[in-house]
Amino acid sequence: MNKEPETYEELIRKKRCVDLTQHYNLTKDDLDLIYNFLEKNPDGMILGSTNVLSFMVKNQIVYSIVSRCINSSIDGLTLSKNYLRLKPHYTPSSGGHSSGGSSSNNNNNNNNNNNNNNNR
Repeated sequence: MNKEPETYEELIRKKRCVDLTQHYNLTKDDLDLIYNFLEKNPDGMILGSTNVLSFMVKNQIVYSIVSRCINSSIDGLTLSKNYLRLKPHYTPSSGGHSSGGSSSNNNNNNNNNNNNNNNR
């Protein structure tokens, strides 16, 4: 990646590699490997998890590097010749009920109790 990009495609590929450094702990050698992989494999893609970048060609992993994700707001990414997509971090909600729903049920029960008392 030391050479200056000569085409728009090379410029975009270099930019995507630089963008990766915002999300993963990568060495210069890692970036060179990623850049060269994308250059030689136009249909290739890189799938990132929280601790591994997998180099894929035709849905088969051909190489992997261990790299820690340093961006806690994502769980991984997909990088190809055409795009860089981040997978946002998913935190499941707990309890399954919102407080608004339970309070409205209590209000309905209170109204029913009041109506029953008034009808006696």
